[in-house]
Amino acid sequence: MRNAKRRNAARGRSAGAGAKSCWAAIHWLVEVCLLTTVWACRAEAEQVTGIASIQAFPQKLVVNLTGSAKPARLVELRPYQTDPSAQSARSDLSVSTTSQRRLDLPRFAGQRDRLYSKFQLVDAATEHPLGAPHYVDDLSGLPAWKFDMPWPKSKKGVTCPVDLDDLKALGVKYVDTNVILNGLLDWRSENPAESWEVDGQKVGINLDYVRQFDRQIKQMNDAGINVTLIILNGVPTAPDPANPLIHPRTDLAGAPNHLGAINVNDERGLRYFRAAMEYLAHRYSDPDGAHGWVSGYIIGNELQAHWVWHNTGLIAADDLARDYATQLRIAWLAVRRYHSKVRVYASMDHHWTARFGSDPLKSVRGDKLLEQLNAVTKAEGDFPWNVAFHPYPEHLGNPKFWEDKTAVLGFDTQRITFKNLEVLPAFLHQEPFLCYGQPRRIILSEQGLHCPDGPDGEEIQAAAYARAYYKVSHLPDIDAFILHRHVDHRDEGGLHLGLWTCKQDGPNPGVPDRKRLIWDVFRLADTDQWEQAFAFAKPIIGIKDWNEALPSAGPILADSGVFAAPLDPRSVVYDLIDNMGKAQVTTCLDWRVSTAKGADGRLYPTLFQHPPAKDGTLGTATFALELPKLPAGRRLELQFGTVLTAPSSDGVEFAVLVDGKEAWAEKQTAAEQPTAHTLDLSANAGQTIQLTLRVDSLKDAGNDWANWLRPAVVLTETKTAG
Repeated sequence: MRNAKRRNAARGRSAGAGAKSCWAAIHWLVEVCLLTTVWACRAEAEQVTGIASIQAFPQKLVVNLTGSAKPARLVELRPYQTDPSAQSARSDLSVSTTSQRRLDLPRFAGQRDRLYSKFQLVDAATEHPLGAPHYVDDLSGLPAWKFDMPWPKSKKGVTCPVDLDDLKALGVKYVDTNVILNGLLDWRSENPAESWEVDGQKVGINLDYVRQFDRQIKQMNDAGINVTLIILNGVPTAPDPANPLIHPRTDLAGAPNHLGAINVNDERGLRYFRAAMEYLAHRYSDPDGAHGWVSGYIIGNELQAHWVWHNTGLIAADDLARDYATQLRIAWLAVRRYHSKVRVYASMDHHWTARFGSDPLKSVRGDKLLEQLNAVTKAEGDFPWNVAFHPYPEHLGNPKFWEDKTAVLGFDTQRITFKNLEVLPAFLHQEPFLCYGQPRRIILSEQGLHCPDGPDGEEIQAAAYARAYYKVSHLPDIDAFILHRHVDHRDEGGLHLGLWTCKQDGPNPGVPDRKRLIWDVFRLADTDQWEQAFAFAKPIIGIKDWNEALPSAGPILADSGVFAAPLDPRSVVYDLIDNMGKAQVTTCLDWRVSTAKGADGRLYPTLFQHPPAKDGTLGTATFALELPKLPAGRRLELQFGTVLTAPSSDGVEFAVLVDGKEAWAEKQTAAEQPTAHTLDLSANAGQTIQLTLRVDSLKDAGNDWANWLRPAVVLTETKTAG
């Protein structure tokens, strides 16, 4: 969550020149969407039912099929196309094939490279799809560079490096840095100084911008430091038709950090994104290393909080995963065609079963994002995307991550922080998530530990780093721990995350001032002096032996026993927590999403509703609900719990109103246990109602921490007698 990302993304000027095309001309010319007719051999042959894999070679693509004896067609789709029957132009291409299970296609259609296309098999008679669309998923036949990128054994790294000599003194082995696409690409200049050719068309490159990275990457490599680039799409606040990278769903006015999803939803956007990734991969994978080497590319930032860091507008989780999967795949194809061992990463923050915010169209759960991303990429041809994770503490201002309440050892944990970091590799080790039989690799690409105010602040920060590094060093699936950040930054929202403090005056907000205690702890973390350097931390983090800080050796279970089991999503008609931002709220002192224990001792998500500060007054939150008609044998219920979480409260009255009329009410004191309730709404089925949650402060409004536990309208089965 680095401040470089918080500022408006740089709007790079352009400059750019001509790179020679990598593609040879071929003799076939077809339209954007190619229709290839593939007739089954004869009755004795097996029927084609789908695409198993597609392998790329310098001049051809080999499509491997599975199936039986009916005629089928192979349709080429661009990444942004979804309907194989809605093609305005079709051309037949004779295909040389040695058997029904294999089709050889020319890789190039004129100058257009089909490497980035997807292919759909359809029934020749009905045009119904047979299986899922499939991308090229085997690049082993391409003449890519294969030398090993330097991967230091130490996992120690920092973000936002300021001084190379200090990095050397610290023994830093990993850094990452942002690349802003509209700074790299030049679509404004008529004759840019540098360009890259994509499908016969030149795309301008800002050479001045590139040379800054040349110097930095080369210097880092020469110092034994591995470099990862973070690909960000800076967007304006208003439409700009000249900018090819603005995603059609990005809310330009609403994107808080002016960072958006990458547009690969039309041919021009796809061409520019390809140019960016191909150019970077070619330049920073060249064996001679003249400009340095880059080991991997992180696409976007913190996808769970996409509204803030990768704005894709208001979008459902499955649509976000599908959209992002395309961006990730295009990046992988562009990078791996030049070097077989360079990685691409999906970017994730620490939210897991919880979300960054209450609106499900602005943020998504981390576990669901990975599940859906994995499902999409496997269905369309699996490829080795990896994970760049940010296991910040539960509260960014408290470095004592071992006290995190929402980070537990279970796949149902709300967050994954340093406390329960072993959950992530365990999740990725599950068989459905393996790629080519191997778990996806992990780097920790951005996470910081705040230095609190007070005389013991530096000791707490340094102790937190010692415990975090010790744990990470014993998790073999994690290749790098890149601490955020090298030096404090004055514009980081009051956080002090650096190994150095920063000067409080001058135009540059990140000038080093004084080393903190963490500086020496960091320097010695991967040396044979680590135990002596870490000794001070034991009483602070509450251990007597470092074995107590090792990752859990036991299995990670789906149910930790800490959190309430989720509702069946098929039964949920309206989740009030997901829609809390749509409520009309009056006179509430506070209204937000929180957590509280239910009667079963498990933590539930809640709507926290504090009545007004004036004694004996009411706070209300009203939802407009469009209720469905009732299927036979079903009923509509509002299910919820209530609890007061401040022990000093004198009590409140909870009430539910339907169209302004009180339908349920109950007084509750802080001494009482949480209670569960059900309100039958079946009589309102098929209607739009106003549903109001009301809290009455009674005599004293102080500390009236009223919580509605997981309020939701659900469909349930009608109970029958006997």
